[in-house]
Amino acid sequence: MGAMGDTRGYLELSCDPVRFEPVSKVTNVFFDDTSKEELLSYSGGEVGAGLTQECRAKSATLLGFIWTNSDELALVTDHGVEYYQVSRERLSVRHLRSYSVQCSWFVWSPECLLLLLCCGASPSTTTLQPFAFKPGQSTKLTKFEVEVSGPGGPSAPGVTLGERDVCVGWVYGQPSACVLRHPASPSVTAALDIYTQNKDSQFKKTYTCRLELTGRFAVNIIDSLIIVHHQASKPFALLEPCALPCPAATAPPSLPCELYSPTWVVFQPDIVIDARLGCMWHLQLRLDCLAEAVQDKTQLVDCLLRRKQAKSLVLVVVRKVVESGQLACLGQIFDKINTAYRQHLNTILQSQMGENVSFSASASGGGERRVVVVEQADMYSAVLAPLMEEAERVEKEGKAGGADRKLSVRAVVGVVVEYTRSLGAVGVTVQHFLYELVINALVRARHFYQLHQLLQYHVLADSKPLACLLLSLVGVYSAGQQLSLDMLCRLNTAHDEIIEVLLSQRQVTPALRYARSVGLAESVSARKFLEAALGCGKKQVFYATFTFFSLRNSRLRGSAAFAKGEHCEVYVEHYKKLFGELPDYSNHQL
Repeated sequence: MGAMGDTRGYLELSCDPVRFEPVSKVTNVFFDDTSKEELLSYSGGEVGAGLTQECRAKSATLLGFIWTNSDELALVTDHGVEYYQVSRERLSVRHLRSYSVQCSWFVWSPECLLLLLCCGASPSTTTLQPFAFKPGQSTKLTKFEVEVSGPGGPSAPGVTLGERDVCVGWVYGQPSACVLRHPASPSVTAALDIYTQNKDSQFKKTYTCRLELTGRFAVNIIDSLIIVHHQASKPFALLEPCALPCPAATAPPSLPCELYSPTWVVFQPDIVIDARLGCMWHLQLRLDCLAEAVQDKTQLVDCLLRRKQAKSLVLVVVRKVVESGQLACLGQIFDKINTAYRQHLNTILQSQMGENVSFSASASGGGERRVVVVEQADMYSAVLAPLMEEAERVEKEGKAGGADRKLSVRAVVGVVVEYTRSLGAVGVTVQHFLYELVINALVRARHFYQLHQLLQYHVLADSKPLACLLLSLVGVYSAGQQLSLDMLCRLNTAHDEIIEVLLSQRQVTPALRYARSVGLAESVSARKFLEAALGCGKKQVFYATFTFFSLRNSRLRGSAAFAKGEHCEVYVEHYKKLFGELPDYSNHQL
């Protein structure tokens, strides 16, 4: 852990600690870990009226009390747990429920609303009894045993598990208990066991962490990361301003703040208190420093995806991976990012369709929990588009000397294609702006062969927006027109678009043939076809088109004349100008 402002540390203490009067012979300090404050009760500067609640078990010894929420209180005694409801308005207390359990100490987690009672001990194990709380509700869960003996064998005589050796917090969405095991021999290091609550609300040991050290430890659980403090390590000391007031004209004196001092006490999830100095800090993660130190970028991204507020850092890591040329791991990184994205989409779908929706393990990521969601727009704006812009700039300026450290347009296109492959692998539809990025970049760089390959082998998936983009580029990429038409034909849902494309290119006769082949000959607009035929400047084409629709009129309505609503008067006059009076189509067949 580094000092405040030390960019090398993965952890730091908050720069503005809460100050209080230090512990002394005449001052005691109490901390309520539910509200995260100093526990004081007063009104208008005076100590207000309070309530007194004695234990219902007359022979019991009170071990402590906890606020399960703002108006519910639990008393923990050596005989068990007494659960009460407190009315602040009426200054009354109502008993809700009692549990009879022999108890020597307890641990409370306000984050998980979970209470652990130590209800039995042996030289090798300790039995813990968990209770879960919700507003107005308490539940006695299945008790479980935790190991006490150290990794190298039985613990030293007289060594037992204490409340300072156990803490509870959220680890990837599940309440988890961390239990320190101390060895009997100084040559054997301590261990940290993790007991996780399963779907049946039972606690089972899931992991063991060898700490490689001996001595006193403390544990914080922050953002599903388990932080183990080792008192003997204390690499340096901080200078903290004195908590006592001083004259404004003089600078505040400084007191040495020993790191991992014996007077330090930690509370979950991120509280560190030094009662001697009168300071309370929040312990903060420095994920940016962690990102710089981890060499395995796939593992790093997997870690960051599980940390809150880490989206921007994930995107930074991806961009640095691409810029540094570490492309071998890029596919795995994209797969992890898009698995989390797929999980997010599944959650949205479940909320829309109800809870009975199920997904395969391959589509949902095997149930692994990640909290960071990187959507396609995020990847586009923060990584892919800036990299493509930089690659185009370098190629345009001809900076061949920077080729060993600068990506080419082709290389960035490869990155985009790999990202789209990963999206498809988890069943996410690729947004058209990613394909537009590839097409526009290849056209501007005149890499037409690579573009043709991507389109021919359907690396860029067919879509109407993509076909329209290809059409818009006909002026610089002549093959785009045919590729666009082929794409629209494959879609088989874009008949109108294909006809519009052909007419825009003055290919009137092919447009008529296509309309007849897909059964649209009786519904297409005569005016659009006649306008295109007139615009092409060929008399034969106009004659054939006019004749086609006149015959259609005759067959459908019994008259060759166009209806007024079709607005074809100008084309009738043009026909008369070129070919004379209109012929009689009554005996003709379409």
